[in-house]
Amino acid sequence: MAVATSEPSFTEPSADEHRDGPTSGPYLRWTLALLSFGAAALHFAYAPTHFGHYWIYGVFFVTLAWGQLAWGLAVLVKPSRVLLYVGLANILVLALYFLSRTVGVGFGPLASTTEAFGFPDVLVALLEGLIVVGCAALLYKPELARRPLAMGSFWPGIAVVTAIAIVVASTASLSPSVGGGHSDGGADSPVSANAAAAGGGHNHGATATEATTGGLTGPSSSKDPGVANATTPCEKAGPPSSEGQTQGEGHNHRGPTVQKPLTRDERITLEGQQNLARTVAVRYPTLADSRKGGYVMSTTYIPCIGTHVTNTGLATKFDPANPSELLYDGTAPDSKLVGLSFLVWSPSGPPVGFAGANDFWHTHSANGGLCIKGIVIGAESMSKAECERLGGKKVGLKGVYMLHDWIVPGWECSWGVFAGECPELGGTVGKDAWS
Repeated sequence: MAVATSEPSFTEPSADEHRDGPTSGPYLRWTLALLSFGAAALHFAYAPTHFGHYWIYGVFFVTLAWGQLAWGLAVLVKPSRVLLYVGLANILVLALYFLSRTVGVGFGPLASTTEAFGFPDVLVALLEGLIVVGCAALLYKPELARRPLAMGSFWPGIAVVTAIAIVVASTASLSPSVGGGHSDGGADSPVSANAAAAGGGHNHGATATEATTGGLTGPSSSKDPGVANATTPCEKAGPPSSEGQTQGEGHNHRGPTVQKPLTRDERITLEGQQNLARTVAVRYPTLADSRKGGYVMSTTYIPCIGTHVTNTGLATKFDPANPSELLYDGTAPDSKLVGLSFLVWSPSGPPVGFAGANDFWHTHSANGGLCIKGIVIGAESMSKAECERLGGKKVGLKGVYMLHDWIVPGWECSWGVFAGECPELGGTVGKDAWS
């Protein structure tokens, strides 16, 4: 008995068709449902990270996850052609995904920033792509769901393999330490500078490549003892690794910062804020400890500013006890904490930070910003043409402000507690402060 083409495209066959044995319909339904469940699980898993970037991003992830979960259940309970058309909407999600990796999403802290491709996001894009293909195929050829399954049919095998693959891959992706995180890079590799710079994991330092292209060529020539005198470990390692290190509010030179007087109330407030900041030194004394706390490496070691590790979820506000970045004296697991760095997305201007007027916030937006290719490969001084020749992209980082805080015992900075650089930090790019 033939089934009218006006009926739903992958419902159960009629009683007469049951006599001919099972059909491919149930296996197709379960395959589509499992694909949608896998995508929903990944979006649920990474929603907290996106809430940390911007609340609208987080709401989008949660809403999308619930929608994909509900769609999968509906496909199993009451399949219909309408649901297949709804499933095609995943192509809009895919379009937004590719925009975020090529030109930016157009609003919020990641408005014009391109994120790097990572395992979890590529996986979820693949799942959504398969849903689109499956829905389109069933809409074009409804009879696919009503074909009898002969002995040895490949449909049951495909459904089982799909289920196993989704469960294994999703489980791995739910743990950033296994799946490599979501666009921010794994624990053992530098964070994606594109995502980090705009959303919280700001990659402003030099790499080994930048050492030759970004200007780390020799010691400073300044002889002004009130600015810099070319005798500190930092200066001997070379000039500033990035112009942003010396560009802040009223701080456009390299060397000691002029300290402005504070009122009694400001001093009391600042004391309390710095007491909170010093608790970080107890919580994350080594690079290995920072990784356990959710930070990932965002730069290699750079003289004067150290190795940066970043927690992107902490970059939406200023909190003395929870800096979005930590600074270490090397890249080994036992490298020691030397300072804190507060990276804050604040499109309206420098954020309200520590009490008083000595917290000089700096940016990295000069000359089109940094040259980024997954990680920073060139300083702000690098031209757009040179950056593109190296396969990178200049990122302006507008609205992203940074403040260093040198309050770790034993690493108090002689150029000022909020100085852009610490002259005591020498060493070699890509190694540590002692090489």
